[in-house]
Amino acid sequence: MGNRRWRLTAVCFFILFLLGFEAGGFQISLLKIIEAEGFSSGLSGVLVSGQYGAIIIMPLLVGGFADRRGKRKVLAASCLIFALGAFGMSSLHAFGALMLSAFAIGTGYSVSESIGSALLAEVHGEKSGKYMNLSQCFFSLGAMVSPQLLEYGSGSFGWSYQSLFRICGAAGVAAGISVIALTGKDTVQEAASNQEVSQPIGKEILYLAAGLFVYAGLEGGISYYLDGFAARELMRPEHGANMLSLFWLFMLGGRIICGMLYRFRRQLLKLSLLGTGLFLLLLSLFPSLPMGYVCFSMTGFCLASIWPNLMSLAVESYEGSSGRAAGIISTGAGFGSVFSPLLLGMLMDGAGLRPGFGILGLFALLGVLICRGYYKVMEKKE
Repeated sequence: MGNRRWRLTAVCFFILFLLGFEAGGFQISLLKIIEAEGFSSGLSGVLVSGQYGAIIIMPLLVGGFADRRGKRKVLAASCLIFALGAFGMSSLHAFGALMLSAFAIGTGYSVSESIGSALLAEVHGEKSGKYMNLSQCFFSLGAMVSPQLLEYGSGSFGWSYQSLFRICGAAGVAAGISVIALTGKDTVQEAASNQEVSQPIGKEILYLAAGLFVYAGLEGGISYYLDGFAARELMRPEHGANMLSLFWLFMLGGRIICGMLYRFRRQLLKLSLLGTGLFLLLLSLFPSLPMGYVCFSMTGFCLASIWPNLMSLAVESYEGSSGRAAGIISTGAGFGSVFSPLLLGMLMDGAGLRPGFGILGLFALLGVLICRGYYKVMEKKE
């Protein structure tokens, strides 16, 4: 079991790196896709929502199925679906075909992230929070590396946005094969001869889903439109890739620190949301190149603790139904990931991104109230 646990952990870390690589690369490539294919700026939000719209539906549908039929099989299938969507993005040009490809990427992305997290929780038990934070470090590392790699490849070898998706497609196939190669029982529950050990999921999980709605709205809005903010509000488009990499670099550092301070996760969640809100409001009120570097870096740092801590709260609380719990709160993330790109995409053609980032700042402060509501409900249960 020991060797298999670490092989599974390594594969999950690789998958999270791949998901981060695709997310960071898509973020820096969004304007290039729109320009290369001749779409309007307003359609940028629709295209992003095609990917993240899958997060609303698929984890919720698949989570319970994975608990019953085996998380490893579902994880392998999701990696291959991710690869199929990536190859579609690299070879198709019609907007409808790109939307379908983005939806396939979102399906593989969301199911891989939620089921991989549930597997990490099962194999590491009480230490799951530490490994959840570590897995998100690999996500942040992938998201930090891809903008720099794509900028280098574009300048040195003439890469287009399709190069990103070709890399992701090949890596997705490799990830799927790696999961299939893992042998043995998928979960503790299956080892117990399919004995029913699932736990009922209470309404309190809706607070966690709302928390991920806020987090995903913030991360998606910032990361996908940071490049546009640098180009259109700061008038310095050449700084977009550097700012995005710093955003993910500071998130990587923040997740390492949050993994060490995991026992203080309740305090960290509220402080993280409060800090994110303040830095976004500062950027909206006083936009400048130095302020952009400072505020985008610090929002990355502040956002670091939110996703892994919310996910670990869900999967640890419902040991026998971890896949369903992860699916429910991932659906909240899907709504957030669709909401902010659509909002900022519309503002990009109208009022501009500066007021949009101010709205995201207020959105973060709403997350503080959601956390307080969750803790009050849990205190009553205890």
